[in-house]
Amino acid sequence: MSDYTAFSGDERAPLTRAFVDAFRRAMETRDALGRATEAPLEVLAQGESVADKVATQLASVTRRLAREAMAWTGAAGETDIAAAQYAFVALLDELLLFSDWPGHAAWEARPLEVRVFGTRAAGERLPDAIEALLTQRDASQRDLANVYLACLILGFRGRLRGEAGALRHDQLRHALFAFAMQRDAEPAHLAAPLERVALAPRRTVTLSKMFPDHVRFAALLGVGVCVLLGVSHLLWSVATADVQRSVMQFQAIALADTPAAPASSTSVSGAVVRVPVKPRAQPSTTDAPALPQSNALAAIPAVPAVDTNTVVLRTAADGGGNRP
Repeated sequence: MSDYTAFSGDERAPLTRAFVDAFRRAMETRDALGRATEAPLEVLAQGESVADKVATQLASVTRRLAREAMAWTGAAGETDIAAAQYAFVALLDELLLFSDWPGHAAWEARPLEVRVFGTRAAGERLPDAIEALLTQRDASQRDLANVYLACLILGFRGRLRGEAGALRHDQLRHALFAFAMQRDAEPAHLAAPLERVALAPRRTVTLSKMFPDHVRFAALLGVGVCVLLGVSHLLWSVATADVQRSVMQFQAIALADTPAAPASSTSVSGAVVRVPVKPRAQPSTTDAPALPQSNALAAIPAVPAVDTNTVVLRTAADGGGNRP
């Protein structure tokens, strides 16, 4: 469609420019009709019928198309102007006959073609006119070929409606494009309209509709548990920071200040405490016979007795010395 738009703005295409302006006004009339149908039926029933009102406005748009094209082309293009005007009316009838609106029945009984031209054969005549144009291939009718191409693109089918005429409709579009633009259509431009029709319309779906209730509940529960675990770990770290530092300092002092323990005392916290020694009872010589003393025991030297009346204390202040 970008090529069609560029061609429609060309100074050498007055028919196409007039056609585009007329179709824009017709769409504005259709939008106004859509707003009017929202009114109560009593209001719509007053005065002329809806179909008569629409027909009057579209007939005025059709006559304006002919006047604007005549102003740009002059009398030399009267034949092409009449052909473009007839194609425009055929397109509007096709769109209104195959759409749902309050005046559909009245329009089917008396379409715009009957009101403007007094005929009712556009579905047959317009495809024949396109075939004749492509057969003659007159360079002066490229502007008219572009108008016919616009009609086919915007929805006119006529006798080509249905599966039987779909292939021929597509062939005519390609042939008109090649004749009007003097080159083949680019695949990217041809694929864009097909993609718009094939793809589903975009919809904005809220999060509550994207997941089932139990999935949302499980996700929220998991997030809540993770948050609680993180907060509790942070609070525990802050609360026990001073205690951990104190324990580390105490362990460092204890390891640095602990001396080698004497053979006759047990040291646990850096202090030597007097351990009372209970005198051992001597066995009576009368109760048991004397054992013979072996030479091995006689050879062991005697260990001097430990004075248990003294207590030695070690503190961090005396630098590791013994104080009685």
